[in-house]
Amino acid sequence: MTNSNSNSNTKADISFRFTRLDKMQTFTLEREILGSSRQHQVENNYYVVCVPLTSNNLDDINDYYVRQRIAIEACDIFVSVSADSGTNTFDIPVIVNRMLKYIDCKLTFSFTVI
Repeated sequence: MTNSNSNSNTKADISFRFTRLDKMQTFTLEREILGSSRQHQVENNYYVVCVPLTSNNLDDINDYYVRQRIAIEACDIFVSVSADSGTNTFDIPVIVNRMLKYIDCKLTFSFTVI
């Protein structure tokens, strides 16, 4: 999900991350939720899988989380903001609050000035 702030060139990508999936869980997730992307963590043989957080896949993420019995410590909501200056205000979209009502996981933020 990408949002823009009208005062500047500010964009945010918001995703739900599963940070410690095994190979089978990763392949299952990729088949069940379109748009997911994975990164293999070779040192611990886990996969980190990011799923864009949208209203269309909120239920799919929650269903996968419950079915796979994912530990709350093994997921987060990742907000990555890019801006053209270091002083900006960015409103986090309501979808993040909605997701936290389903899965009360941690939030991780990344801020990059471009």
